[in-house]
Amino acid sequence: MYLFHFLSAAIRDHPRFFLFFERSKSNKALAFIRELDYAFPIESERSMANILRKPKIGLALSGGAARGLAHIGVIKVLQEEGVKISCVAGASVGSLMGALTAAGMRWEEMAEIARNIKWKDLAQLTLSPMGIARHSKLKAIIDDLIGGKRFEDLPIPFAAVAVDISSGEEVVLRHGSVADAVRASSSIPGIFEPTIIGGRYLVDGGLLNNLPVDVARELGADMVVAVELNSQSFAPTPPKNVLDILYRSFLIVLRRSHEYAKEADVVVAPDLDGKSYSDLKPVDEMIGLGEAAARAVLPGLKRKAKL
Repeated sequence: MYLFHFLSAAIRDHPRFFLFFERSKSNKALAFIRELDYAFPIESERSMANILRKPKIGLALSGGAARGLAHIGVIKVLQEEGVKISCVAGASVGSLMGALTAAGMRWEEMAEIARNIKWKDLAQLTLSPMGIARHSKLKAIIDDLIGGKRFEDLPIPFAAVAVDISSGEEVVLRHGSVADAVRASSSIPGIFEPTIIGGRYLVDGGLLNNLPVDVARELGADMVVAVELNSQSFAPTPPKNVLDILYRSFLIVLRRSHEYAKEADVVVAPDLDGKSYSDLKPVDEMIGLGEAAARAVLPGLKRKAKL
């Protein structure tokens, strides 16, 4: 009788259904539901509730340096369409956009910040033997944007992926300072100094897991929307200096993230063919590409999410 009780309650509580049955003065539909209940009995109220329950949606955001601006366009669509995100996992720039999303920031504010940010605002050159630049400035900016929140303070569960450069192990950061975690997840080895957390020297999570679909599931997601920024090639121009060579070498690793996308329920892959990994200027263009890709998969996403 559980099916009858659940659907009867749904009809009673939903204004449109109730009005329909009240006007029709007919119990035929309810009688049909009762017959289905006897023909296909449900074992328990819990199993019926699982059938009717909307899945928890997790968001997995890939790394991709300046291409990460496209993440804002995807987030725009999700927010405007009322798609509730239950958890977020990110690597590299995906951890930055993920942290802002998990803190409750609207896409409009992200876009405005992106329009005014420059690389010099995020990093500074250093003579350290561990890297040619440090991005302590990034930590300060994130702390300022999210009010110095720790993971435990975020309204949406969040995880950032990093790699222990000493052991070669993947490290999933879910506790402590969010800004420190994002800094670690974005520390491109050879360019930025590693970020030390708990005595471990952590570098960019994209080395091992550039599209952390599995981490989103560990956070409790029933279905995962993955945003992949590296399925297309980058501009085939010669490297300009040693920094450019280091960076491009790392990008070759990032392009493996399409392999992780196979584990996602919905994949958003903006058309970024030939787009730069270092140019922060075309903000609105990149947001538009992310939005277009998200709207292309929106019908399927809503169907799977029971929206």
